[in-house]
Amino acid sequence: MRIALGLLGVATTFALPELSTWRALLLGYLALSLLFQWLIVARKLRTFTRVIAMGVVDMTLVSVLVHRLGTATSVLPIAYVAVPVLYATTTPRRRVPVALALVGVGQYLVLIALELAGHLPYAPGVPESAEPALALRLASLTLVVLCSGGCAVLSSQLINALQAANARLRDLSQHDELTGLYNRRYVMARMDDELARRKRKLEPLTVAMVDLDGFKRVNDEEGHEAGDAVLKAVALALLRATRRADVVARYGGDEFLVLLPNTDLEGARAVGARILDLSRSAAREVCPVIPVAASIGITAVEVDDEPTEVVRRVDERLYAAKRAGGDRIADGS
Repeated sequence: MRIALGLLGVATTFALPELSTWRALLLGYLALSLLFQWLIVARKLRTFTRVIAMGVVDMTLVSVLVHRLGTATSVLPIAYVAVPVLYATTTPRRRVPVALALVGVGQYLVLIALELAGHLPYAPGVPESAEPALALRLASLTLVVLCSGGCAVLSSQLINALQAANARLRDLSQHDELTGLYNRRYVMARMDDELARRKRKLEPLTVAMVDLDGFKRVNDEEGHEAGDAVLKAVALALLRATRRADVVARYGGDEFLVLLPNTDLEGARAVGARILDLSRSAAREVCPVIPVAASIGITAVEVDDEPTEVVRRVDERLYAAKRAGGDRIADGS
């Protein structure tokens, strides 16, 4: 967009000869726009540095226009407010609008100081303009400071609010609302990543599926509120039984899926034993009337496995554990 505006401005100076004095300025702006676009494509600078540098260029263009048409008697100082707000809508970095507001206020202050010292003529683009009184200059500067600062702070707060909202939405899309564990969609996406890493690094990977024994009785006899309490207690037990690097998810209903990176079958059995003990005691604490235990299926992931094959295999192990009476582990490759 910036390049398009620069091209349009240069073309206008050729179409309207009376604007030819602006041509050099617009050509310089167009050249800088092309330079920064190349830096963006080539990733030659950090994103924050590129954004601030281009913002300074935009502010400098605003300052030149304000100088040419009048610092205190034109409406152009509004652009000092518009630039930080515009950048706030195009970048998620909350420091950008504040930094650009400071740049704009600084440039405007320098312009007024140079005009008052006689180093710059007032509004050379409009020769008939009368030089404003000091009070008007100070009022104009005060308005720019207040408006730029206020808009920059509000823009920064808006970015913060949007980032928080996006983080909340991302969290809701990845986590189960009841237990706080990851949900099925997230764990299957992570399984893709872990399988790719398994192929790349040849590190062991095991997957466990946990299903609660006796959970249906809790819902039927004690109600769904008690069932929810059991699920939340077991979810916490699963987190206590696993490492931070492991991925624990509610797969559906009273089923949980656990990814155990860099863990072989022996290590997975140890994790499974902890899950059996902790989930049993956690369920007893919230529902002492009905015994709830866990059945666990474990499978080692092969290098060429696909996610559907891993889930099918671990599901078979799980039901082997349930057919054998529950409250146990069934494992295999």
